[in-house]
Amino acid sequence: MEKRHLKKVIVLLTLIIILNTIFIPFIMPSAAEVKASSIEKEDIYTGLGIMFLMVVLGSGNDNKQAAAQDNFYGYKSFSADEMEILASIINAEARGESYEGKVAVGAVIINRVYHPSFPNSIEGVVYQSGQFTPVENGMINLSPSSDAFKAAYDAAGGMDPSQGSLYFYNPKKSRNPDFFAGRTKMVTIDNHVFLK
Repeated sequence: MEKRHLKKVIVLLTLIIILNTIFIPFIMPSAAEVKASSIEKEDIYTGLGIMFLMVVLGSGNDNKQAAAQDNFYGYKSFSADEMEILASIINAEARGESYEGKVAVGAVIINRVYHPSFPNSIEGVVYQSGQFTPVENGMINLSPSSDAFKAAYDAAGGMDPSQGSLYFYNPKKSRNPDFFAGRTKMVTIDNHVFLK
């Protein structure tokens, strides 16, 4: 039985016991004298206590499972070092862009992490050979701004203005426009075109 259904059954049984032990005797005083011969009042309280513990302990496990599912694309699954790398590449690639543009650049990195064609870590994606000019020219080593950090956490948390893009480029500065010409354009944000 699923834990979700087990909780419902336990809550329902608890309500029935409370109804039988508190409300029925109050509503019908003569019914208070009728009880099963082997069940004492202490047994009922013990059962209620056990049911309460089962509900409380069971809900903790469900919350952990739900949190693990929610965080599949969440920043909590990335280390602090990876978040700093993400903020650094956002800072280097999207300095001067709007906040949405910064988040979109971060989202491309996150989209690549979860795509089978790219490395499965932020560090692996960012430092993959030939992918990002700021890695080649050292601009990635500049200290990221607070906006870049915020954009990194938003992107890692699932915000994706790039609409699932795996690539971005600035048409005014691109060294390889033919590569991008064969890709599907998703959106243009500020100076960057985002593509799949």
